[in-house]
Amino acid sequence: MYLDLVAGRIDAAFADSVAISDGFLKADAGKGFAFFGRDYSEEKYFGEGAGVGVRKGEEALRDAFSAAVKAIRDNGAYKAINDKYFDVDIYGG
Repeated sequence: MYLDLVAGRIDAAFADSVAISDGFLKADAGKGFAFFGRDYSEEKYFGEGAGVGVRKGEEALRDAFSAAVKAIRDNGAYKAINDKYFDVDIYGG
């Protein structure tokens, strides 16, 4: 897709914003390209977001992941890490 954009074979691409930002726009090949339009995040089409998979029966581990994410979002650590590495909120919202 990126090669096709640079070569002019396509005029636009629709993909994950983090992948495009870090994988293309921040690279030399991405110079002169930018995001346009609105974000597409309707749950009906794209689901609730990313997740961590754990084995069935690992409810304690699942709950520990959920608690850890909540804790770093509540105490500001998530925002500090996100802002250091990404131009968008990868958590989404």
